[in-house]
This record gives sequence, structure tokens and C-alpha cells, in this order.
Amino acid sequence: MIVVTGAAGFVGSSMVQHLNESGRSDLVLVEDFPVMPVETHRGTSLQGEGASLQTLQFVEKIPRDLFFDWLEQNHSTVDFIIHLGSEIDALPDDTSCFHEYILEFSQRLWSFAAMNRIPLLFAAASTEAKWIWTGQEWMGQENGKMALCEQMKRQFDQWVLKQRVIPPLWAGFAMPEVYGPNEERMGDAASSVYQLFRQWQQENRIIIPFYENSETYDNEPLMDRIFVKDVVTVFTWFMNHLPASGFYYLGAGYPRPFSAVAKIFFSILRQEEKLVFSPSSKEKNQIPYRKIDLPLNSLRRVGYKKNFTPLEKGIRIFMRDFLKK
Repeated sequence: MIVVTGAAGFVGSSMVQHLNESGRSDLVLVEDFPVMPVETHRGTSLQGEGASLQTLQFVEKIPRDLFFDWLEQNHSTVDFIIHLGSEIDALPDDTSCFHEYILEFSQRLWSFAAMNRIPLLFAAASTEAKWIWTGQEWMGQENGKMALCEQMKRQFDQWVLKQRVIPPLWAGFAMPEVYGPNEERMGDAASSVYQLFRQWQQENRIIIPFYENSETYDNEPLMDRIFVKDVVTVFTWFMNHLPASGFYYLGAGYPRPFSAVAKIFFSILRQEEKLVFSPSSKEKNQIPYRKIDLPLNSLRRVGYKKNFTPLEKGIRIFMRDFLKK
């Protein structure tokens, strides 16, 4: 069986759907929600939890509060653990519990996987500064739940590097911004792709941030982005090929500005570009492109040969899905 934590989230539900499409239905889904009775499902719809009308096939859905009790009794049947963590909006409003909820949970999961020889794949801290639209301006999200969640994940990543007892295979994927279908419930944690498109729908224009210390409009925030389908494809490839353990960068490696995303929208819609450039209240050096310090390996060096979805194609798929709703 394959355990997927954060299975009701944006990436988690996409992961489950991809595994189903790959022929795997022997899945145990760990939800980041309060205690509920353990249920057994076969072909149960998770509509409203990220599946977007898809019927996801799985064996059990287990609340995180009961997960380690279940794992103690069933670890011999687990082939892989995919740890995608908590969706931001599913996290408690009381951030004082984040240390236990995120960091300690991940450390305990690592230790259990190491002691019981279970391969572990997990989402490492983001490589990108997070941007949100407040209604007046774009801001770097350096405070609040989102920032604290990333801080806990970074602490876990650094803790991993110090461990001598390790799972038989482990891989931590440091990702840039992930975008794609089914991310509308993510709130402030949604990608800039989603936020820009929503802004166009609501205001019939797109506001592009640029740094106040810039004299031209070409000094925008640069972001690498990855389509969610590429993320889950890499995770599945690692399970099938068992390459070297370590941290990996999971991104196109080609950062693009906000205006490039907006222009793709208008090109697909065949509409006149309606861009408004607005100074950001943050200085450029206050929002670094990368906020992570890890020895990142290359996917190509371990044999991954598939190309990532170009931004233009990914946005076209995203828009097609979004406009259906």
C-alpha cells in the first residue's frame, strides 16, 4: 500500500488521482483534519476536497490524529509513504501548535520510516517567496500561517540532513510555485497564476507588481513555476525507479515575471492586454528568489528524462479547467 498524507489538498488529491490513473488504488489517505472515525472506501468521491468531481480510488481514509496508531499496526503492508503535509487552509488558526502539527509530525514520520525500512518521499520547503493580492496591492507573504508553515518545513529539511538513521530511500523535493487545476480552495496560498486570473475575472484588468526602487517596469518579481501534473509524475517516477536519496529541485529552472503570465492569459483569450503596473511596498532585496539552503540534486542526473510542461501549455490547461466551473 501507499500512504499519502495531505491527501485532500491541492497537490495531494492530484497525487491520488495520478496514482489511480497509474493503476494504484491500494492507497491510504491521511487527512489533515480533526479526529473522525476511520472509514473504509472503495471508489468514494472526494468532491469538494480537491478531487473536482473525480472519483478517487482508495482503501482507507485516516485522520492524522489516529495515523500513527494505524501505522504501528499496519506498517508491514506499507510500500511507500508520500508526505505532502498540510494544506494551509486546513491548518488550525492557532499557530502555536504549528511546531507539533508540522515539524514534530514530519520528524516522527521520518523516524518511523527509517526504523521500519519504508521509503519516504516528501515536499520540502518552497524555493519561492509567496505573493498574495490584498485587494490594494501585491505583497510578499512573510508573516502569518503561510510563512510559519514554510519555516517549520525548512527546519525539518535541515533536521533531515543531520540524521544518520534514514529510510531505505528518501527524497525531499524543493519546489517553486505549483499551479494547476483544483487550487481554487487554497485561499491566500493559491498560486500567482490563479490569483492573476481571478483578478482579471473580477476587475477586467491585471495589476502587476514592480519594486519601488526600480526606474522601469521590467523589475518585477521573478518566479519559477511548475505544473501540478509534473509534480505528481516525478513522485511516481521515483517510486518506480528508486534512484539515489537526497534533496531535489523540482522546477523548470526558468523564472518568469508576473506580466508573462498575464500576457499568456490575454493571448489565449485573444483579448487586448489590460495591465496596470503598481509599485510594491517591498524592496527587491527583502523578498529573495530562494529562501532555502539545501544540497539540491538534479533530476536529470538520476535519469529523469521527461520535460516539464511549458508555462504556456500549463496555463492553457489551467484556464480550460477553471472556466468549466
